[in-house]
Amino acid sequence: MNRKNKSKEKKKIISKVNYLSEFFRIKNEKLFQRIPWFIIGAYFIIVLVAALTYHQIGDYGVETDFYEGMVYEAKEFLKGNLIIEGYKGPLYPIVLAILGYIFGDFFRVGVILCVLSAAIFLYFSFKTLHKIFGYDVALGSIILILSNSIFIQYSYSAGTDLFFCALAIVSIYFLVKGDYLKNSYIFISGIFASLAFLTRTNGLFLPAAALVSFLIFKFSSRKFSTLINHALIYIAGFALLNIPWSIYKYIHTGDFFYDRNYTNTAWELYGKGKMSWDYWQSVESLKFSSFKDVIMRDPVYFVQEILIKNFYENFISDLQKLLPLPFSIFLVIGIIFLFKRKYLKNEVFFFLNVFFAFVVLLPAFYSERFSLFLLTGYSAIVMLFLNDNFMKNLRFGSLHSGQIVFIIIFIWSAYDGIKYNSKQIDSGPKEILEIEKQIPDSIKTEANLIIARKPHVAYVLGMRYWKFPYVTTYDSLINWMREKKANYFFVSAFEVNSLLSYTKNKIEQQKFYSLIDPTIPKPELELISYTINPPSVYTN
Repeated sequence: MNRKNKSKEKKKIISKVNYLSEFFRIKNEKLFQRIPWFIIGAYFIIVLVAALTYHQIGDYGVETDFYEGMVYEAKEFLKGNLIIEGYKGPLYPIVLAILGYIFGDFFRVGVILCVLSAAIFLYFSFKTLHKIFGYDVALGSIILILSNSIFIQYSYSAGTDLFFCALAIVSIYFLVKGDYLKNSYIFISGIFASLAFLTRTNGLFLPAAALVSFLIFKFSSRKFSTLINHALIYIAGFALLNIPWSIYKYIHTGDFFYDRNYTNTAWELYGKGKMSWDYWQSVESLKFSSFKDVIMRDPVYFVQEILIKNFYENFISDLQKLLPLPFSIFLVIGIIFLFKRKYLKNEVFFFLNVFFAFVVLLPAFYSERFSLFLLTGYSAIVMLFLNDNFMKNLRFGSLHSGQIVFIIIFIWSAYDGIKYNSKQIDSGPKEILEIEKQIPDSIKTEANLIIARKPHVAYVLGMRYWKFPYVTTYDSLINWMREKKANYFFVSAFEVNSLLSYTKNKIEQQKFYSLIDPTIPKPELELISYTINPPSVYTN
């Protein structure tokens, strides 16, 4: 009886404590205010130090695009040329160009910009969720986000992913920022939506969600005239930067809306799983010249695959590839519980953004990095469920079940994140760094053209770069390099594996394989440098 009475008294004492944060048991006001900034600041410093220490060269994944596309576009911008790339906007290369010019190393700038973008994304995710759902949901969400292994990876991987996410969440924040919606906030939100769109075209979800919220869900007023006015202010902010870019595209391409993302949709429908990426890029992709071509090749198949199958498969892929197992389980449960809620207008607006951000990705081939922005929505859904009375009423001692589940998800996620990224952060082709030390400075110049499968070696050596073509014979490769008047050729296991996949002819495969062996003489090539582990050869 005494024990029961004591436990009852303990529960009464706990219930009487006035926590500023009930979920995290925070009573101290200074701690309450500072802990989000401490967490975000600590994440920024830890990732920045780790990136600058271990991430010396980009990997062969997304950072290939960084070296091949973004660095090239940045250098061209500094020469006075604004490149119309066709798959994304010009903002990131412009920012990279300016910072790269100031600090001198585009890759290091790209890495630091990524870490900074990750911190900004976390900061404004907290501010946005705090305004909409409260402190506990906001703090728990950013903790779940920053412990995610994919989020950690792209916090130090040079590219547009978190730069885009940061701009997108800032745009959303300004529409929920005040107690009432000021015209200035609406205009600023439109500008940041424009900046996000000028970074990645899937930023189109931001104006779509905003305008639907204004005009259909009456987000800011009950008066239709006020809603129209707010919608026009938002459009003005969004158009302010996009109109000059559209005019520029029209002048150089004849098309205000020039875009080549249809090739990604074509790959998703007609290439993936049926042929290699290199063959697709070299041969099959040339058969499509517009989004209309992609749809009209098989309209029924397009609807089935993109709008129906991809909706299901992309979400399943997020559950399997983006999120750790316990997070995925409680996300699904949390989504079911969402249907029980009564929604305020800010909540409708937020989830509409999450939904549109998911839908706009359906035509593209799946990559978990494309879903990074969705982590804000996914984390909020999980935290809403963990803070639900259903979870609070299931108690285990002094903790309720929501708190216990949160601890499990966080520990699981953090363990996966550290384990995965301890290997991933140093996964780039380090043999290139070794070869860079062996090569004399006299040949490290843009006057020299180097041929390779990936652009990393060209960046490190300061040379111009051509990717070798889809060839099926050794002689055709040599002849092609002669036609291009290439000065140097870099080959590693990666290059050899690509060449081997281009042909089934055993003799040609053996010739390609011999490229990696510095002991086999090649009359057409002069050996300059090589490494043994991992194997790579640098020739003239």
